[in-house]
Amino acid sequence: MIEEVEWHNIPIEVNEEILSNGNKPRFLPLVARLVLSGGKYVIRWGSKVFKKASKSKVSNALTNFETATFRAGSHTFRLTKSDMEHMLTRHHPKYWDGSIRGNQSFYNPNLSVDDVKSIALNIAKQNNTILAKKGTNGMFRVEGQVDGVKYVLGIKDGHIRQLYPKN
Repeated sequence: MIEEVEWHNIPIEVNEEILSNGNKPRFLPLVARLVLSGGKYVIRWGSKVFKKASKSKVSNALTNFETATFRAGSHTFRLTKSDMEHMLTRHHPKYWDGSIRGNQSFYNPNLSVDDVKSIALNIAKQNNTILAKKGTNGMFRVEGQVDGVKYVLGIKDGHIRQLYPKN
């Protein structure tokens, strides 16, 4: 019996300006696919295949993680270990917990924990005025671009809770 599977193609956008400068893009324009293999979902990134990671893998990766803060106006936004764990287990192929929701997107698997942290803070900086205006109460999202990749950054009650590549 052949099972029909929906493939989720997630394009990674490359800034044309980066390519025209002769600079080598940090992110390759590959497509990550969520596919069913042997009855289980896996992530395909080019020729690499990533399976559901153990909980200890992300815990070990975050052993030395320190909370990051970002100040916008009179408000301080935090990126805690718990926030980072959520981002990694949902969107990083190496730490993915196997969960699937709608049109899920994934980071480049070559990104380190520090890279993800840096991207989150960079997007926050790009949206400094909006963060200062909205403050630390409530929930909202902002968008930005780093190294030619568009990201969505989610804020909830002063925490940077989400970061994912925009489809």
